[in-house]
Amino acid sequence: MTAPTPPADGQRPGALRRLLPAIAGHPRPFRGTLVANLLGQLTALAAAVLGAALAGRAVAGVPTPVGLVTGVLGALVAVVTLATWWEMYVSHDLAYRILADLRTRVYDAITRIAPGGTGGRRAGDLATVALSDIETLEWLFAHIIAQVLTATVVLAVGTALAAWIDPWLPAVVLPAAALVTAVPWLLRRHADRHGGQVRAATAELTADIVDTVHGLRELTVFGAMEQRRAQLAARTRRLGRTQRRNAARAGLETALIDALVAAAGVGAVLVVLDGVRAGRLDVASGPVALVLAGAVLGPASQVALLLKEAGTLRAAADRVDALLQAPSPVSVPVRPVPAPGGGDVVFENVHFGYLADRPVLRGVSFSVRPGETVALVGASGVGKSTCAHLLLRYHDPTAGRITVGGVDLRDLTDADLRRTVTVVPQDVHLFPGSIADNIRLGRPHATDDEVRAIADAAQLTPFLDALPAGLGTPAGERGAALSGGQRARVAVARALLTGAPVLVLDEAAANLDAATEADLAAALEATGDHRATLVIAHRLATIMRADRVIILDGGRIVADDTPEQLRRRGALTAAVRGDEATAVG
Repeated sequence: MTAPTPPADGQRPGALRRLLPAIAGHPRPFRGTLVANLLGQLTALAAAVLGAALAGRAVAGVPTPVGLVTGVLGALVAVVTLATWWEMYVSHDLAYRILADLRTRVYDAITRIAPGGTGGRRAGDLATVALSDIETLEWLFAHIIAQVLTATVVLAVGTALAAWIDPWLPAVVLPAAALVTAVPWLLRRHADRHGGQVRAATAELTADIVDTVHGLRELTVFGAMEQRRAQLAARTRRLGRTQRRNAARAGLETALIDALVAAAGVGAVLVVLDGVRAGRLDVASGPVALVLAGAVLGPASQVALLLKEAGTLRAAADRVDALLQAPSPVSVPVRPVPAPGGGDVVFENVHFGYLADRPVLRGVSFSVRPGETVALVGASGVGKSTCAHLLLRYHDPTAGRITVGGVDLRDLTDADLRRTVTVVPQDVHLFPGSIADNIRLGRPHATDDEVRAIADAAQLTPFLDALPAGLGTPAGERGAALSGGQRARVAVARALLTGAPVLVLDEAAANLDAATEADLAAALEATGDHRATLVIAHRLATIMRADRVIILDGGRIVADDTPEQLRRRGALTAAVRGDEATAVG
């Protein structure tokens, strides 16, 4: 599956809106954010009005109880201070809770579509979605939603009070406030384009950096570091250009907003002066009128400044939403069936193709009994690994079915499927941590004794005995501290510890020396009495250890017999040679 393609304008309609319901899962911090923000805004307005009234009365020579007013002002300032601190705390608490939920949903989406669905998306791109794009949305949840709602309330209150003092005042400041809030919408198309370019350039650079880190050895060995540096420098320059364009547009928005606010402020001063001359306002009310004009313009300006980065927010939301909405390559069972716990593995007339017009499997039928090892053999591209991927349910057959113990794999939950079928791949991935931690991957709560016993069964003990920390030895990033054979043994131990009744060996011995392969084969044979094992292999030594060999050609089974019988007929040798010739070619 390739990555979802957004519309031509770079945005998925409603992507940002579809993320807003995430707030519903945290009603208390959201209410706290609204209350704290509203309390702080209204109290600040009250303090400003009271201070302006005190100044106006002083200018007009009206007696004022200064001590009382000063005490009330001090109390209001204290309330504003506490409300601002509390609003910052609860708004960020809300935002980071939501971001944590979104990261979990993104991780679930990746596990839902992987590994069959991430072929069109690079690891660095997925990392950018899970980290950078989601972090960008912090601005939305911490600084925009509640603030826009409370700014609307403050604007309404300020407008009503301004109209009460002088009906002409709203006539000047309200049109300016409308123009201020319209600026981000007028420039939305440019903001969306620039925001999308920034997020795309960030993702490309991050993906290139991740690929570079993973491929440092190959880049060094083949003398390609300078070329790679040049590529990263070009990506960095492109990101810089997109960021400058976005900053220039944001600067233009800010300048327009400031100019409109300044012009409206001048207009408000003129209205107040005219009101005083015409007798609509007394001198003491003039400062209050100006403060209320600011109460109308201030929230509008605040909203506009918050929304000037909406293009970047929409671009980040688009990338997150695209991953969350990506369809799974397999369906979720409507009525799950309990895991069978073992039994025959049966392929029944299975058809499958990665592309609709290019079938890979054409009516494949075979079975693997408990305690039996069956090897799939054939040239590259005939469907060997596809059979393994279907058994692991990376994809579902387009026709036919696969069962374990009579249960269709499509009727199992993902957790039950993973407890039923496990795999030892050719490219073993180990995580940073101890060898024991990596063995426990499928059973995190396995005891130390269980881990030691399974390590012994996987022929790991001689290697571990030579290490000071034994099972506690760090494996290194991607298993860098271990050899290929040692990583393979850890992978076998990891698979055996799960106790899964079905094991897939997908070219697990392809890169191992003969001695290591023999050790692993002995480990699997000693523990495989009740396990159905499907082996994808092209080595003759590996194939000869199987109980049965199935030869695939053109997506169909052309032979199914014991390895000895197939070798006597020459079919096995021809199939192995064909596989090796394809690999070499």
